[in-house]
Amino acid sequence: MNLTAPSTAAILDWLAATGAASAPELASVSGSSHRAAAARISALEQAGLVRSAALLRGEPALHVLTRRGLRAAGRPELEPLAISAASFGHLLAVARVAVALRAAGEQVGDERELRVLERAEGRAVASAAVGIARDGATAWHRPDLVCWRSGLPVAVEVELTVKGPERLRAIVRGWARSRLVEGVVYYARPAAARAVATAVRRESAAAAVSVLGLEHAGELPAFASMSSFPSAT
Repeated sequence: MNLTAPSTAAILDWLAATGAASAPELASVSGSSHRAAAARISALEQAGLVRSAALLRGEPALHVLTRRGLRAAGRPELEPLAISAASFGHLLAVARVAVALRAAGEQVGDERELRVLERAEGRAVASAAVGIARDGATAWHRPDLVCWRSGLPVAVEVELTVKGPERLRAIVRGWARSRLVEGVVYYARPAAARAVATAVRRESAAAAVSVLGLEHAGELPAFASMSSFPSAT
């Protein structure tokens, strides 16, 4: 198959940058009909470039690049994304948020891409300091997605379940103190949104951290200047 065809190249590029997507998202990013995108996904799977998993009843399959697929996409430095029954729902939600952000004009990358970039830079680029690791170094929390901009990036979290309150407050505190990002937006289910909102209130982080429902995916609020916050880096 022709991997340089624009629609096929768009699918490879998107899966490399964001990790996983279902056929509707890939149809959107490749400018194809659902039927045409499904045919291209099937061909990529037969060629050993894409792996698919359908693990949630009533939801479409998710598609990820294999190691061979990452090489074909020109991104051999990235690790293939693993899909499990436990992670499927979250990965599907992240995929939908990523496409909504792209539709809003954002350049989007995922946690794996950020991890590779930070390793290459030898420093944190768009992560939050959340304490001290066992080896005495700073412990970092990476967001689910990053919107890369000409200035500071925007971190994006997709929250479907409620984290422990202390853990959540530590993450929110790290984002509130960060000078690495313009701000952070949480797209969350109702219970998770309430928990994040409580952490934001207790950490006085409303200027840096915004909480929106999943139905608002793609909307990005204006953030206050982060220069007024003490640096954690």
